[in-house]
Amino acid sequence: MNTVTVSQLYVSMFSNYLEQLQIRRPDLQLNRVSLPTISSSSCERLPLDVVESLVSSIAKHSKHKSFGLEIGEHIHPSDYGIFGYTLMNCSTISQAAELVVKHGSLLNQAFTVALAERGDNVHFQLESNSSKPESQVLVEFHLSSVVQLARFLVGGQKSTDIILSEVRFQHAALADVSQYQGIFNCPVRFNQAKNEIVVSKNLLTKPIRSASPKMLSMLLKKVQRLSDEMNDKVSFGRRVCDFVENYISTTGLPSAADVAKHFNISLSTLKKHLNQENLNYTLICDEVRKNMAIKMVVCSSKQLQNISDYLGFSNSSAFHRAFRRWTKITPAEYRRQNAKNDSGVIECRDVHSEFA
Repeated sequence: MNTVTVSQLYVSMFSNYLEQLQIRRPDLQLNRVSLPTISSSSCERLPLDVVESLVSSIAKHSKHKSFGLEIGEHIHPSDYGIFGYTLMNCSTISQAAELVVKHGSLLNQAFTVALAERGDNVHFQLESNSSKPESQVLVEFHLSSVVQLARFLVGGQKSTDIILSEVRFQHAALADVSQYQGIFNCPVRFNQAKNEIVVSKNLLTKPIRSASPKMLSMLLKKVQRLSDEMNDKVSFGRRVCDFVENYISTTGLPSAADVAKHFNISLSTLKKHLNQENLNYTLICDEVRKNMAIKMVVCSSKQLQNISDYLGFSNSSAFHRAFRRWTKITPAEYRRQNAKNDSGVIECRDVHSEFA
């Protein structure tokens, strides 16, 4: 049986909450809450029971169980990484809701999200496959964050247009009912058949203020890639490619030994897996740097020397030689020729295109 996993973004959000709570309540012994180690890669995940254990520890030391509501109430799309930025570029609340339904498992595989139409209303439903008490905190966190995200996405004064008909929880209240009503601003019921938010169909037609079809198209590819990787539909070469790009962005060009260590395999096993896909590590590094270089030359205003340093070239001459090998022209010439397409909008290649 496969282990149920959740996004490590939970740890980041809960950690931020603990820092803020420690400032407000220095009397609490929050230093006793042990946070799981998280990776710099956005693709890494944690077993559900690790996060549930963290929830239990926070509830014990913060002395209340409704902190999920508080975290969700102050959520920002960027807290959800690529997934949050994708929501920001949807055209309507309806499109954003459908994205959550389709890819909600990226956040928590124990959750199943659905939209159900009943007359003039739509029910946003969240089912948890975990029977542990800690899952109740996570349910409250998600429903609270859904409402906060909707208010943020429509923006400004229009946030008051996000009017809920009712919110329902399967569990009993974890705090005074007034806290729930203050957050959701509607009737809140407990011990119900489903965890759900009930809204008018008209609410889903609300436009999102920062919508960008071009950006959405690019981000949806990244979200789908994360989903494929989570469901083991991504080749090993693609996984190595993703790791190399993320590593370059934070640390520099990794060695083959760094990659082998990341995947918890020996160097010989790394080479064997890549050989099975007719790949080698040098080729992958070259392709990743090629695609990143082309994207950065066209899509950023960085000095060419800065791009060379960022991609780990020993000097600018080595970068120029490599760029000529890739494109037959210099970086400066490529920037002049490809800065804009006919519509005046920059188009950038996906770094991972060679491994699609």
